[in-house]
Amino acid sequence: MNRSYPAKSSRRQGRGERYREGRRCPEGPSYRLFIAAEIPPEATRALAGWQKQFLSSEKSLRLVPETHLHITLIFMGQTQEKELLAASGQMAELGRSDPLTSFEVTADGLVGLPKGRNPRVIAASLVEPAGRLKSIHDRLAAGLTQKNIYKREKRRFFPHVTIARARRKTKFNLAEIQPEPVKFTAVRITLYNSILKPSGAIHQALETVQLN
Repeated sequence: MNRSYPAKSSRRQGRGERYREGRRCPEGPSYRLFIAAEIPPEATRALAGWQKQFLSSEKSLRLVPETHLHITLIFMGQTQEKELLAASGQMAELGRSDPLTSFEVTADGLVGLPKGRNPRVIAASLVEPAGRLKSIHDRLAAGLTQKNIYKREKRRFFPHVTIARARRKTKFNLAEIQPEPVKFTAVRITLYNSILKPSGAIHQALETVQLN
């Protein structure tokens, strides 16, 4: 597994909030953590093609950079160093206990989240018949909850790739968009630190579990 922390200091101000990742403070370094299944480059290029073809003309949307496309499994948010060490330990447990096999995923369409008239996110919906994404999510969630660094969400886990975020209300009909499905193999699970900068977020890989 890879390890490279603490992160460089950074700051973003917005909505009355200020974040400092990897910067020393009385409580110690701060990190904004999430765990995701990585998407291979050929698949991210194809999903970026969806953005260009179907979403780029919609001024109400902010497109997610191609390098940030991933399948979020767990979002822990703002944490301190002790939580980072516990999360790293959970990744190690995943590597030892979970069958380290890759699995096939298909992005088959676009969906607004939350569902309804005013979605905040436009995502690629995913089909994964083997159920590996949910299995890994459940295992991580159980372990992190037991370590008291994660609180299970009430909503059902819905595997997706966020490809755009709404700046304001959107008016186009996603049901009318039918992109060519994108099939790919998930080969890595990674713990990231999201470093927020004025120019945009940087996703720093901290720990990686390789799927064979």
